[in-house]
Amino acid sequence: MRRSQFQSAVLLTLPLLLGLGACSALPSFNKKPGQGLAQVDDLLTRVEQVQIEAVLSRDRSRGAFDALMAIVGPQFDGDAVSAHATLVKTVKESTLQAQRLDKSLPPLKKTAAEVFEEWTRSLESFGNTKLRAHSQSRMEETRARCEELVTATVAAQIAYDAFNLDLNDHALFLEHDFNSAAVSAIADQMDQFNYQAAELDKRLEACVNAAKRYIQSSALRGQIEAEADDVNQASLPAQRSAVVQR
Repeated sequence: MRRSQFQSAVLLTLPLLLGLGACSALPSFNKKPGQGLAQVDDLLTRVEQVQIEAVLSRDRSRGAFDALMAIVGPQFDGDAVSAHATLVKTVKESTLQAQRLDKSLPPLKKTAAEVFEEWTRSLESFGNTKLRAHSQSRMEETRARCEELVTATVAAQIAYDAFNLDLNDHALFLEHDFNSAAVSAIADQMDQFNYQAAELDKRLEACVNAAKRYIQSSALRGQIEAEADDVNQASLPAQRSAVVQR
């Protein structure tokens, strides 16, 4: 090949090679605009849902516990049938709420896996090393907060299921034998059950607080107040009886 022909071939090929090199260096924008933020927002929604279910779980468990303490307390002077029916109702509500809390976790874990997988891939597209390092650090912090929430929710779920089983056993015991002698027979278990209720409260609070920390750190700009308002509306007014507050 003559030198002139070689130079012509190089000149024709060089723009194509440069174009391919530029394409490989630039980030991929094949995904829809804003898809990453949409995934982040979806994860925030999942986190908020877990938080709401934890708040409701705290309230339902308190209501069921108070219903039990009301009928085994020494000051009880109401209608036994009506009081027991209230206990059974609150135990059922608490059990159903535990199921809702349990169902809120898998969607969160699935969405979190998608978010962090996509985030990890995007790190390869950075040209600015400082921004890449900062993004990776933020990703690790965010993932740690998400894992903290998952761990807290699992711990609360285990405690909540055990609590509801014990509640149901007490309601079943009193269903056929609700009198002074029967109440005295289970009086020695109330201190332990009181401790169990207090521990459940702590675990549910830990779940709520872990969700709050995630939302405060990762919420899109302008969303934090809206998220807080939604959670506050879901929190029903309820107070633990004096026996738990001792």
